Amino acid sequence: MSRKKIAKIKRSGVRKGIGARTNILHKVAMEAAEEVMPESHWISPPEEKSAEKKVTLPEIPFSYGDTRIVAMARDPYWLFAYWEIGEAFKDEIRRRYGAQAWDSARLVLKVYDATNLYFYESRQAMEIAIDKFANNWYIYTGQPNHSYLVELGGVLPDGTYFLIARSDIVTTPRDDVSEVVNLEWLLPTEYEKVLYGRFAGAGPGSPGFLKEMAHKEAARKREAYISSPLNW
Repeated sequence: MSRKKIAKIKRSGVRKGIGARTNILHKVAMEAAEEVMPESHWISPPEEKSAEKKVTLPEIPFSYGDTRIVAMARDPYWLFAYWEIGEAFKDEIRRRYGAQAWDSARLVLKVYDATNLYFYESRQAMEIAIDKFANNWYIYTGQPNHSYLVELGGVLPDGTYFLIARSDIVTTPRDDVSEVVNLEWLLPTEYEKVLYGRFAGAGPGSPGFLKEMAHKEAARKREAYISSPLNW
């Protein structure tokens, strides 16, 4: 056998040995990776997560079948009222006044000025004709710091009035600065001791409450000495 053939056989044997060794190392590495990362550690794609968390919310109903009216103050001059009339109430009107009573009736809002009065004693009532298909209304009163009660009712063709719903009393806010300017927001120290001293040793009150008030009074006196006098 020539020297060239012998060298060729040696080189091929070396290549085969390297390839076999590489295959063995690759197989060992794959087995080790499977042991380090078990199947339970795989993370699902983001698309699957979003599909699992998607929740369908129920639709908000247009009405709840109740018969009521709610009034609130929008500002010192305006009220806002909204209401709902249930089918059971409409059927009751048809049964009481006739089959066509509800269809032929017109709706009105009665606004009673109940400032310092119970509304039955009030003679200041404003009547507003409203659309039968409306369920809310803005009401101009023009009177700040007044209390009102809003009543929803119906009027039949012969003039008969029937009550549908009545709101709570609502008060419009002021539109100017308060006229009361002589209020003192802090109680005198001696009165605080008398008032809160009764509960200092009983009940769930803090035991150090009086002590804290004494510290505040001492601090107030120190500030009085270092501050500018009121009258020069």
